[in-house]
Amino acid sequence: MSTRWNDIFQLPETALAGNKRVPKTMLVAQAALTKHEQKTLDKIRRLEHFATATKATTRMLPRVDDERDIQSVIYLRCEMAGTSQAVAEVAHLVHKCFPNPTVIMQDVGDKTCVSVSLTRKSYAERGATVMEAIESTGLFDPRAPEWQPFLDAIAYPMLPQGDLYEYLSAMASDVMLSRAIDALGFYPQARAGDHERILVLVNRYDVVRSEVRQLYEQKRAPDVTLNESAKLRIRIRKAENQQDAILNEIKELCNG
Repeated sequence: MSTRWNDIFQLPETALAGNKRVPKTMLVAQAALTKHEQKTLDKIRRLEHFATATKATTRMLPRVDDERDIQSVIYLRCEMAGTSQAVAEVAHLVHKCFPNPTVIMQDVGDKTCVSVSLTRKSYAERGATVMEAIESTGLFDPRAPEWQPFLDAIAYPMLPQGDLYEYLSAMASDVMLSRAIDALGFYPQARAGDHERILVLVNRYDVVRSEVRQLYEQKRAPDVTLNESAKLRIRIRKAENQQDAILNEIKELCNG
């Protein structure tokens, strides 16, 4: 299944790039990729230039100041090879290949993933940019009803358009919030005054969820002793209780 991406993003026709193929050789040369990184590109069947958001194509102003030089945002569609689900690894590499902020849509069978990179000026090298952050949804089914409010939220008309950074930063926040959908059963939305608090809670939830996964991995290790296993079980229970408390607070804010 190939997602009809502009039904979701609703970008102006002037921004669309016609899904032109982006040669992998261009990425290799542009980012001076290592042999190992080039092997990661083998997990991509096809990479396409979907759209470019600039002042000319969207009327959004660039953001040029001491911290940032964002004059365009590039949208890329990535069709993964076979059933490869290495979406995080591939997205991180492709984001790194572009000096511009990028939005990447990855299709894996009937699942998809949206990731957004934010960039800033390099403190060490004049004229260079560095990746500041990458936010990713992880794989999800775009037909699932619980994901529809998220897809509605990242549409061009729904995002602030003061300038390109404001637009992209809001989309990145929406992507971060989406990572709580599977646990909550819905996309977390609240009153404007509670929005920042929910972002903090979802970020905290990500940290605790990662901690729980690591603890379970330690507990499954073949050389773990009974005493160590018992201690890990206590830590897991405590972390899972933290997860539940965070999710409950998010639910209260969304219902309030």
